[in-house]
Amino acid sequence: MILGFAVMAILALIACALLYAAENKAKALSNELFKERSISSTLRNEKHHEWERAEVLQEQVFALTQDIADLKAQPDQEFKELLQEQEDELGFGHHVKWRSHRKPTALTYQMHFDMDVNGQRILEELTVRFKRNAFTDNERETCRRLGRAEVVDFIINRINTANDPRYDESLELAHMEQDNG
Repeated sequence: MILGFAVMAILALIACALLYAAENKAKALSNELFKERSISSTLRNEKHHEWERAEVLQEQVFALTQDIADLKAQPDQEFKELLQEQEDELGFGHHVKWRSHRKPTALTYQMHFDMDVNGQRILEELTVRFKRNAFTDNERETCRRLGRAEVVDFIINRINTANDPRYDESLELAHMEQDNG
């Protein structure tokens, strides 16, 4: 009997030890679960905040894209408005854009470079700039300067032709038509 009590006491002691170990293990698992839940909650909150920031940034990107599109369209719109203003400024009559495809005659050169004050100033500047001493030691530079001076000489020659009393523009026009025909 004593032996039976001793075995029962040992078994009760082992059962208490197992119960104590199971309780400690349950507490440890409970603490670990609590920590994991708090970490999970923290991560969910951070993830939620990241999503909110991403949505805000996406809205900003969309707004900036719209601003860029508006800015790209703005010069075209301003150009159209400027054209409309210029057309409105004409006011009345007909605005005709005409371009002559005919070669200029000697009278044209006379009108632009001899009779017009601004044309005279332009011709004087061209003469000063391009009719310098054309001859240098370098043959290539001499050819370049002579070529530049030839343009001014041509303009002066056309003015002199128009100033000649024997000049008749109708003859020159007929000659031009003959060359083109």
